[in-house]
Amino acid sequence: MGRWKIGTVPRLIAGLSIVTAAVFGLVAVQVAQTFKSHATAITRGILVDDLGEYSRALEASPGSSIFGTTSRYLASHQVDASRAIMVGISGGATLGSRGSQQLLQSSQVKAWLAHAPAVTTIQGLPAGHKQYLVLASPIRQGAKVVGVFIVAADETSLLAESRQVMLLAIAEAAIAVAFTVGSGYLLLRRVLGMVGGITRTAAGIAEGDLSRRLDYSGPADEMGTMAKTFDQMIDRLDATMEEQRRLLSDVSHQLKTPLTIVRGNLELIERLGEPLSPENQEGLQYALDEIAYMSRLIDQLLMLGRTMERDFLQPEPVDLRAFMADVFAAASVMAPRAWRYVEPPDLVLLIDAPKLRGAILNLVENAVKATGEGDEIEVAARADPHLLTISVADSGPGVPPGMEAAIFRRFERGSRTYAKGAGLGLSIVDAVARAHSGAALVGRSHLGGAEFSVVLPLSLANGYGQADSRV
Repeated sequence: MGRWKIGTVPRLIAGLSIVTAAVFGLVAVQVAQTFKSHATAITRGILVDDLGEYSRALEASPGSSIFGTTSRYLASHQVDASRAIMVGISGGATLGSRGSQQLLQSSQVKAWLAHAPAVTTIQGLPAGHKQYLVLASPIRQGAKVVGVFIVAADETSLLAESRQVMLLAIAEAAIAVAFTVGSGYLLLRRVLGMVGGITRTAAGIAEGDLSRRLDYSGPADEMGTMAKTFDQMIDRLDATMEEQRRLLSDVSHQLKTPLTIVRGNLELIERLGEPLSPENQEGLQYALDEIAYMSRLIDQLLMLGRTMERDFLQPEPVDLRAFMADVFAAASVMAPRAWRYVEPPDLVLLIDAPKLRGAILNLVENAVKATGEGDEIEVAARADPHLLTISVADSGPGVPPGMEAAIFRRFERGSRTYAKGAGLGLSIVDAVARAHSGAALVGRSHLGGAEFSVVLPLSLANGYGQADSRV
């Protein structure tokens, strides 16, 4: 089972979403924290102002008792419902404004009333069901601490407002993220859609279909320029390949005609029965052999030229067992060898049978040239879940090390055994294999020599499956 892959657009959008959400999330948190910090600073300022007013009230009544001054201060100093003031007198009473009893639910406030802090302290404290910002400051007479002044502001509403600001900022961030991701998705779809079109077109061209074009009809921006340039490049490539095909075909045909005439005349001389000297007879036979060789070379060049054509293959459903039996029957009469045959799987393939047959017989001919009488040659077809491998193995000397890749190039001969060959047979095999979306391979044979294989995708059997056993 193939591994599931996530497309480029989803991966980029996911990355953009994560980054954008992180940025806007941090902004939302920062906004909420800034709001809370600003509101807390204002509240702290109000508490400090309350401490200042109380201190000035004490300084304005130097001869009065703390209890009396505090009572008058609380009676004359009205605070709003969100604040409360408490004054604890050492060894005496505790005075407080309206709503200050709520503060006594805090253990920290009780501790301050029992023992005044050494310095002025501001901190947040829970009391009951509310959250307060509390300022506690020692009351001094000279160097002696005689009480504690406590003022608190209810921060419950402030915290609720902070949460509302946070939610509002998050909602705005979510809208911004959605807008950014949406616009990014549309932009990426356009850009990567063009890239995907180029990839699909290039894949078709790689398979030999030079008629493929992007045919872009959008705005004349950078993407349009790229698409237009790509199509122009393929136009030039198509024209160049067409010229090469035409040149190869024309040259081959032009060579074939005079060779046919020359060969006909030489064969006529041979049939006339005129006595020839041994030297002339040998020269005549040599000329006929060379003309036969050149004729075959031209045929191979014509075949290579046809492999460049778009309609090179004419595929049709073929019974693999019947196909391989026919190939082996043609191969086994080429030369006296110890022929071996491996029964192929029962499949029907969509292939160009004549061209694939010719390619496999090319491999058989090479195996015959590389072996002698009595040597082994095996023709086999084997299938696995994904590939069909048609192989020709021999017990000859094998391919020289380092020649495995070069041997499929045109006019490349892998061994002196093939000295008379032009080095085009394996190129044709490779071209036919590629035209079937496969490949031509070479390796070491289990018989001791070389093993050449045409590897085809088993998808060629899709829709056909096994052959009808009644046929």
